[in-house]
Amino acid sequence: MKYLKTTIIIIMFTFLIFPIFFHYQAEAAAPNDYLKIGLKYGGSSVASCSIRSENGFLLGTAEDRGFEEGMPLPAYTELVITYENGDVVIRDEEGTLLSSNLGSSGCIMPADYEDGGIIYYEDSPYRGGIMLPANSNSTMKVINYVTLEHYVYGVLNAELGHTNPEEALKAQAVAARTYAKMNLGKHSADGFDLCATTHCQVYLGYSSEYETTNAATDETKGEMICYNGEPVSIFYYKNSGGYTQNSEDVWTYEFPYLKAVKDEYCPNYPWNTSLSFDTIQAKLETAGFRPGTIKSVSINNRNNTGAVSELKIIGSDETVYLKKEKIRNVLGATIIKSNLFSLENSDSTGTGSSLGWRITNGSLIISMNSAVFVMNGNGSIEKLDEDDSIYGTNGTSTIQLGNNCSSDKTVTDGTVYFSGNGYGHGVGMPQDSAIEMAKQGFTYDEILKYFYTGIEIN
Repeated sequence: MKYLKTTIIIIMFTFLIFPIFFHYQAEAAAPNDYLKIGLKYGGSSVASCSIRSENGFLLGTAEDRGFEEGMPLPAYTELVITYENGDVVIRDEEGTLLSSNLGSSGCIMPADYEDGGIIYYEDSPYRGGIMLPANSNSTMKVINYVTLEHYVYGVLNAELGHTNPEEALKAQAVAARTYAKMNLGKHSADGFDLCATTHCQVYLGYSSEYETTNAATDETKGEMICYNGEPVSIFYYKNSGGYTQNSEDVWTYEFPYLKAVKDEYCPNYPWNTSLSFDTIQAKLETAGFRPGTIKSVSINNRNNTGAVSELKIIGSDETVYLKKEKIRNVLGATIIKSNLFSLENSDSTGTGSSLGWRITNGSLIISMNSAVFVMNGNGSIEKLDEDDSIYGTNGTSTIQLGNNCSSDKTVTDGTVYFSGNGYGHGVGMPQDSAIEMAKQGFTYDEILKYFYTGIEIN
């Protein structure tokens, strides 16, 4: 065994003495193509780490979204990788030098990577291999080099949960695969394709694989969401609050397949929170605004689904208008869970109001803040007075719906109470509704076509 190790060391010096440079390409994404997933980078980069594989290693290069095999290291089950004098150095457990420079495109694979072999970065297991390109600050990035389908294996449970219905998992698998395809190179400035967090998609590797999620991935292998025959940029999130959003009403660009849909399968997801004027001022200043002391906060406009499209914040120095998704980006996307909200003063009853009553014909929603007219059984139309209540009946029972008054209040007393429904940006597929539709017997393609307008699954 000692003789075998010595022989490999000599050969490895010949193979890896020169760094290998990898030209980044972001255009391919067939099922067997490899992706680079950033595990540690930036402030989390490492100066050293250990890599384990029960059946030895294979060193090679990542090239053209494939893996070019190099030298085998069958006698080793653990490698120690360190940054030394500008190079990424590989040693065995005893400190014996195996390679003086892994190189920027060098990749460490488990020897049985084609037969389901697993590699461990520290104690975390992953399919595929590990890349460790050097940074300029004496540290290394940690990148998992993994095929597209195995990447989806590691995403599905993290994004949706392995105990959910099969058809919901399959819908999520197609969405996750499409997202990955269309976002290759999102982190090209960092030297990889996608990160492993919510900034891209949550990816936990082999430790997050389950029989149900792997089966959902396998049964939809290679399938993507397409429009006019081509894969498209898609989005998903937790809960729509009852209505999905047009892409242009949340961000900037209009896409024919990202249209607002009345979500008839949305589980209720109410939320309430509060922000003091001081906190709002601090958040605005962090975002680059200079409002001065906050004087008032009000909803300036809503879109046709009832979501807030503009929030007006008057300060002693300037008035700030937060529009669309910038409302959540500035105030906190985990605090303001969706743009389907209303405002209350701190002296209001309870912790906030409902979203207020609005009238819809199924596609257009209008606010009842202005004058409201009703038609009686004889066909006569009359205007409701400001103090009149509005009632509804199903022919058997009658309930009060609300009053003809504005729910969009101007808050002036120092604390804003937000009362809303839903969680997320609202564009594309709400995961809660996908789960509910699957429970009701819808197939994964029916779920996807409900939330993405005019698409095909190819």
